[in-house]
Amino acid sequence: MSDTHNPRAYMIDDLMKNHLKVGITKNAVLTLLGKPEKDRIENRLPKGINIPDSFSFTNKENLKLERSDKVIAGINDFVRLNAKPHTLMLYSIGWSTIDPNYLIIQLDEKGMVLDFWTEQH
Repeated sequence: MSDTHNPRAYMIDDLMKNHLKVGITKNAVLTLLGKPEKDRIENRLPKGINIPDSFSFTNKENLKLERSDKVIAGINDFVRLNAKPHTLMLYSIGWSTIDPNYLIIQLDEKGMVLDFWTEQH
């Protein structure tokens, strides 16, 4: 997950292990990392809730053209019904082969770090 053009990519493991902590303030994060690329509220599925296998595109049946519209509608309905607003700060940490990688920091309603992880977009 490293990108030679972005120094954050080399620091992410150490940052997550030794510097970011659940419970620190948003201001502490800003002091540590600076302004995020994105700072917003997004509707996301809560941790531990995944889209059901019946809507998975790893299922070859769901890849068939006549089924794909129904599967997409099912995914959209599931997300609409189960997603919750999350306050997130996103920091770009480089690129994989074709997708950008981000450090995601989730804040609670008091502006304290609730969780953090990396993901591709």
